[in-house]
Amino acid sequence: MTNEKNQLIKECRIMIVGKDEFIVYIKEELCKLGFCDIVVGAMSEIINEQNDGILIEYTRDGAAESGNMSDIPMIYPFDFVDGAGAIVLFPGDDRSWLGKQDMRQWAADYMSGYCAFWNVEGCDWLYDAMPLIKGNITSDAAMKTVAYICARIAANIAVGRDVKRYPRFYLCRNLE
Repeated sequence: MTNEKNQLIKECRIMIVGKDEFIVYIKEELCKLGFCDIVVGAMSEIINEQNDGILIEYTRDGAAESGNMSDIPMIYPFDFVDGAGAIVLFPGDDRSWLGKQDMRQWAADYMSGYCAFWNVEGCDWLYDAMPLIKGNITSDAAMKTVAYICARIAANIAVGRDVKRYPRFYLCRNLE
């Protein structure tokens, strides 16, 4: 990356909201791309008390800024056992789906339904993983895959590239 792009990454403010199992993998991938100031906090402060997890926020000075969290881009990663998915929200995007009782299950149902409706190829692994997702099974390979996806999305946001935003999403079979 150019020095200019590296500076944009260092100055970017983005949140990644997800389960705390993702922390190690996501921080590792983000550090590789130059996201240096990483603040970890409780997701319940952002969404609601029913969702256990973490908030990873990247800021210029390494300190979490108070204020309206809907003013910055948010990435929601999902471990789908045999693969991973992510949904990106920008300020002003539809947030009506936030706070669902089981956001992972909701996202798997939403993405698999979208794939079925639009005849998207390469989603068979997600259909096959649905019983595992319903059984609350997780996968290190999926967490590593989603960490990679999140880091790339964050870098693209930082340097001003187009990214898929809700109702669109990212979906990928495990990279390992």
